[in-house]
Amino acid sequence: MSGSHRRALTAPPTLFDWFNGHLEGARDERGANLSPEATLYLAQLMTARARTDAPQSPETTLAELHARAALAPPAEQARTYRELGDRALHQLGCFRDSFKRRAVGPSYYADMGQAAYARVDDLFRRWFSSAFGPLWRELAEQFDVCVALIEDVQKQRHATDPDDVLALYQKWLDTGSTEALAHLRARGLVLSGRGPAH
Repeated sequence: MSGSHRRALTAPPTLFDWFNGHLEGARDERGANLSPEATLYLAQLMTARARTDAPQSPETTLAELHARAALAPPAEQARTYRELGDRALHQLGCFRDSFKRRAVGPSYYADMGQAAYARVDDLFRRWFSSAFGPLWRELAEQFDVCVALIEDVQKQRHATDPDDVLALYQKWLDTGSTEALAHLRARGLVLSGRGPAH
């Protein structure tokens, strides 16, 4: 095949590409001072959490993760505190509406997540190489910014036509979105407002 007739083959964008592109856009739109490395980390986190076959830790609460980390050797501590930070960040960024039905609020998750990433940073500086550089410290210090960027991307991911009642209902079931609930009620649906439990 001649060069003039040869077509470039490009792979379709992956879920990671989608998250990374939208995170970069949200970061630039907000003027957030977040490094490319931290932005990539958020994209990897969102991609991993979107997979239904991703492995789950046996602990169901942040307090349980913290208890396991506190008694573990350094390498396991780092892994467990990282999971704690990741879980707090993902829950706050993706499921903030669900905190209305929880015993603890967003500030508890933010405090736990920030402290967990700071602990990972301390552990790496003390026991391991500095291969990750300032990443963990940045995630701790910019935790609220990271949450806001994930929220921005989630809004784009779950953007729904307000006239599509079925899609609105599915969004409410999946996320507990108060916005979707308001649209559904405006169309005469009688719903409890409890939504899903995450």
